[in-house]
Amino acid sequence: MGFFKNLFRKKENIDEQSPFDFLDSQIHDDEERKKYVSTAFLQMKEISADIDELRLEYTALTNYLNDCDEIDRIPRELKIPIEDAANDIITVKSNKEKYYLEKPLMDEDLYDKMDRFADDFEEIYKKISDAEVFQGKIKSDLKKVEGEKQALNFRRHELKLMLKNIVGVLVISSAAFLVCMITLLILAVTMGLDVKIGFLLSVTIIIIVYSFLFLKGNDLNRESKKLDKTIVKVIQLQNSVKIRFVNNTNLLDYLYIKYNTDSAKNFKEDYDVYVEEKHRREQYEQANKELPAAKRRLLSLLKNLQLYDPVSWVHTPEAIVNRNELVEIRHEMIGRRQKIRDSIEENTKKAEAIRDEIKEMIKRYPKYSVELVNMMKDFEAEED
Repeated sequence: MGFFKNLFRKKENIDEQSPFDFLDSQIHDDEERKKYVSTAFLQMKEISADIDELRLEYTALTNYLNDCDEIDRIPRELKIPIEDAANDIITVKSNKEKYYLEKPLMDEDLYDKMDRFADDFEEIYKKISDAEVFQGKIKSDLKKVEGEKQALNFRRHELKLMLKNIVGVLVISSAAFLVCMITLLILAVTMGLDVKIGFLLSVTIIIIVYSFLFLKGNDLNRESKKLDKTIVKVIQLQNSVKIRFVNNTNLLDYLYIKYNTDSAKNFKEDYDVYVEEKHRREQYEQANKELPAAKRRLLSLLKNLQLYDPVSWVHTPEAIVNRNELVEIRHEMIGRRQKIRDSIEENTKKAEAIRDEIKEMIKRYPKYSVELVNMMKDFEAEED
């Protein structure tokens, strides 16, 4: 609706004060007289120029009103392709406005970064993702190895306690056997008892105990040695896994720095946003290409009509497809044209008033009538 906004420019009001408010004594001063009369003619000249400009604008508005009527009377068979072309312009303009109204999905630096990596995105994403998956596996392996090492150390601690207990049982058994022997000896000497069976029984028991403790101790020692070897292997495996962990961590740090990200997930999210933003920008670029073509198409169709200014209507396609818009434009132009007509009448009255005052001056001061008439003729000659 802002298309006809510049067709009518409101004129500044001419100074209402007459240049002829002077004393009789002043009219007899040549310099003062010429100054006042020249000012009057200058005002008339400016008013005349304004009236000419207003008439041009009035004519232009009349022509645009005729264009409104011409568009309103377009036959249906001719209006269909014109409306199609106008709708194309409206659609393209809407897409452009939508792009500008919507907040960008990402800042320009991030967009430029993702644009550099776009062609190799799949390869880069796989590289980072594989490294992160491998890192997870290494961490899992480290936990398993550490758990196994702790279990083995716990078992070794148990074996040490068991060996220590065997030594304790051995000492206790030996002391008990010694006490038993001394007791049997005392019974045999002092009481004359036959202690052979007790002696044999005690020897047999201590032999059985010693044999069991010896065999158990050997088993525990063998298990302990085997366990130590296993722990060494586990530690070696753990060190190997740690080396892989450090190497893969360094690789991940390098990839994160190189591709300016902190995870494959964030890199993928940034890329998805980049794809959407790129699509929006491509739509905008396409609109920029399509808009001139759509305008040329509409202009070509409008030139076949008897329009005063078909180019102007290319900028207001809404008025072509929507009669309400056209009616609103017509009402606005009618209102402006009326304002121009009023301004022309007002300025004409002001010019006539100044001319009448000059004529009145000629009557009041006949002594200067020839001079004033000549000045008026010169002014009218300039106007022609």
